[in-house]
Amino acid sequence: MRYEDLLPSLIANQMAMISPWKIYQPPFPKWYNPDATCAYHGKTPGHSTELCLALKYKVQDLIEAGWLTFKENRPNVKTNPLANHGGGVVNVVESGRPRRSKFLKDVTTPGGLSTRPYKREA
Repeated sequence: MRYEDLLPSLIANQMAMISPWKIYQPPFPKWYNPDATCAYHGKTPGHSTELCLALKYKVQDLIEAGWLTFKENRPNVKTNPLANHGGGVVNVVESGRPRRSKFLKDVTTPGGLSTRPYKREA
């Protein structure tokens, strides 16, 4: 995530505030870039938001304090490819050829009785 994209969230959550920076006069330091502005320092020219050391230190302090994390709340295939479903237990492993179903007329009960229709003797 870019610092420029992170800064509005930090301000909205009252984790950071814009702090104006001093305006440099010539002769400028070697790192000074008159074309770049920093949103953290109130759009003061001199450096970009991405290169702002003060903002980087602020973000690092928030991370170390536990107030800022970059973890996702939803499942992520890259960090956790398989969900935990109560351990690595295998319930059933089948091999071999499939069995054919029996016809109801061929099924018998434990007492030896058949399910075939009963014929009365006359």
